[in-house]
Order: sequence, then C-alpha cells, then structure tokens
Amino acid sequence: MHDATPPLLFRTPPGWPTPSPEWVDLFQGAEPEAGWRPIDDIPPAPSRWRFWAPTRALHRRVPRAARVVPVVGAAIALASFVAVVVLWAVGGPAVLALAPVVAGTALWVIGASRYADRLAEALHAVRAEASVRRATELPARAAAVFPGADPADASAGWDARGWAVPGARPFVAGPPSRSGTRPQRALVAVTAGVAGLVLATGASVSLLPLVPAVEEGAARALTGVEPGSPWSVEGDDEDAAQPEWTSDDGSIEAWWLAGDDEWEGTCDLTPGDAGCDAYEIDSERTCTAVVTVGFFASLDDARPSRVEERTVSITEGVPLVLVENHDEDSSSIGDVSCASDDDPHADRIAATQGADADTDAERLAGCATTDCVAFVVRSSTDCADAAVQFRVGAEVGSIGAPHDVVVMTPLLAGQPADVFVGGTTYASDVTPGGVTCRAGTEDGSAAHA
Repeated sequence: MHDATPPLLFRTPPGWPTPSPEWVDLFQGAEPEAGWRPIDDIPPAPSRWRFWAPTRALHRRVPRAARVVPVVGAAIALASFVAVVVLWAVGGPAVLALAPVVAGTALWVIGASRYADRLAEALHAVRAEASVRRATELPARAAAVFPGADPADASAGWDARGWAVPGARPFVAGPPSRSGTRPQRALVAVTAGVAGLVLATGASVSLLPLVPAVEEGAARALTGVEPGSPWSVEGDDEDAAQPEWTSDDGSIEAWWLAGDDEWEGTCDLTPGDAGCDAYEIDSERTCTAVVTVGFFASLDDARPSRVEERTVSITEGVPLVLVENHDEDSSSIGDVSCASDDDPHADRIAATQGADADTDAERLAGCATTDCVAFVVRSSTDCADAAVQFRVGAEVGSIGAPHDVVVMTPLLAGQPADVFVGGTTYASDVTPGGVTCRAGTEDGSAAHA
C-alpha cells in the first residue's frame, strides 16, 4: 500500500528524467540553484520554473480554524450587502446595514491573509522537515543500498538511482523561490479585490445587477461543498484538476476534479446533502483495478478515519470518474492497483441496469444544471456500497468523451435503485457496465501507512 499523497508534488522540467518517489520524499520543497541539472546532456530548467506544487495534503496541515474566519467574514459581508440592497429597494434605512458590511469585509480580507500566512508556514515546515531528514537519513540509506562502498561513492550511487541515470550530479540547493507563495498572494489579492467591490457597491447601493452574483458567492462561502474553492492554491487556475495520486511507473494517475462543471455533472447528480468528491483516473493500461479511498473526519487529520476499496474497470485512454459521497470533511485516493490476472472479477455481482423514463418530479435538483439520464439498477445481492459503472459518450466539463463514470450506491436484492448519469439526455449515449461489491472497511491508520 502506498503512502498518502505527499505535501508537495515535484514538477519535472522538460527533458529531465523523473525522480524516484524516495527522492521526492527526501527533497520535499528543495529547489536547485540556478542552472543545476541532474546530468550534463539535458537542458537546464526554464527560467522561474516552479519545481513544486502543493497538494491537498499540504492544506490539511493548516489548522481548520484558519478557514473559519474568512468564511464567516464573507458570509457577514455578503449577507449585510443583500440587506443594504433590500432596505434601499423598499425605501428603508439602508445606512444601518453598512456597519456589518464594513466589519465583515475587514474580517474577510484579514482572514484570507492569515490563511495564506498559515499555508506559507506549512510550506516552510515541510521544507525544514525534509532538510533534517536528508541530513540524518540520506547517508544511512545510501550505505544500505551500497554496503561497503566509500561514503562518497555510496552517495553518488544513490543520486544516480534517485534520477535513474548514470553519473547523476549531486543536488545543489539554491534559495527557495517565491513561486511557491505566488498562488497565496494572488488569492489574497483577489479576495481583497472582491471584498472591496462588495464594500463599495454596498455603500453606493447603485449596482443592483451584481446582487445575484453576490448571493451565489455567499452560498458557496457558507456551504463549502463546491469544488474549485477560492482557498485552493493548486496551480494558477482554481478550477483545474488537481493531482491526487500517481503510480510508481507513472502509468496510472488520479486527479481531484475541482471545476464547477465537473462537480455539477457528477456529484450534483447524487442524492442527499453529504459531502462529495469526484476523481478522474487516467491509465495507460486496461485492467480491473482496486481503488483505495481514505476519508478524513477533519482536514487537520494526517490519517483517514476509514478506508474503503472500490473495484472498477479502467480502460487505456478512457478517463474514469469515481464519484464518492461521504459524511467526513474530505476524502483522498491512496492507491490504484490492477488486480491479478487469475481472479480479475472476484467482486462482480449480478445486476441489471436499464434506462428509466423518469419524470421531472423524480429528477434530482442537479439535473436542472446539467443534462442527465436516469438508470434503474437491480441487484440479485445485497451490497451496502456498490460500484455501478457506465460508459458515457458525452463530455462533462473537462472530462472528454467517451469516459467511464462509477457511482457508489447501496443496493438491496431485487429492489430498484435510481442512478443518474450526467452530460446527456439521450440514453443511447450511456452504456451500462459492471456492478461490483467490495465488502469491508479497513482501519485508516493501517491502510494508508
């Protein structure tokens, strides 16, 4: 079982070999000096190259309380702004609602700034921890790999193994660049700009067309259920898919889908008001795979409170989207492993999946945002958490066509269960796949160790 996602993901410059997971683990946040490269016959990294990208694991190092202040401030400011507009529209004393607008705006901006500071502190701590580990563990690891060798030769051999090239240069560290904090600074600047706009608009009570957009922003800040949150700093595009997990050989990658379109076309079509995450899995091979998903009761937790396994069919070149509903604060993919050839369908259960002529009254609220098709699934076996798979010949946001989608749902033997598939209104675009049931919940601390 692989370790949980590291706090930082190494971004390999063009033309460079890919470092091993052990190298990435020991050099978290370390940046080479200008012009350094692992071997002579490759180009140096482009100017101002961003070597490390934060993952959701880094965000979990930030105290949860640091997120509360900006969310509360945003809620106060936006709710007060709505009150200003309503009072102005009915001829009431709108000036009375300006004070909470000012207070909420200040709390919003200050909270966003402090959150960015806490994230920068977490990044600094990761670099410091990795530096100490290199100093204390690297010589011993090199000696263990090359027993009896001179320490200098063992270190050189470890470098070559870490980069998978002969004659790799010893790493030469340079000063940390500011690129790691650029998204946080941009976050604070954007937040301050939006908050300032809310304050100015509330004071003038003249830009009424902005009211719907502000109300929508308030709903997102209060619920926190939509991906693409403004607190995300992965890359320069807050809606871009975020790296979640990569196999050792790079043949399988998992991404957390942060975009509104992707969330509305997947998670928004599942029943209930629990939290939901959608993950895209891309593979260079076709196989029956077991996906390990950890669920975290709190964003502050380093270990998941529970771990579940899903059996799915992944196809080379066809994205697979796994939709996970949960009551915990967050989830994370810990591993994707192809099953052995001698028993690839051990978890398959007998089930039928037929398109349902549903009425508007039966449709979920998410179908009003994205097109969808309802399927009735009947199983011959009880399964508390079945993986129901479909092949969809339509695009959903950045998810291309065709793609597979797996929805987790409870099934009772002989009883129908409704599953909605997004992206199309034509049942002919959707092909039912397998239904699998993998029973049992693992202990989180052991499964992600």
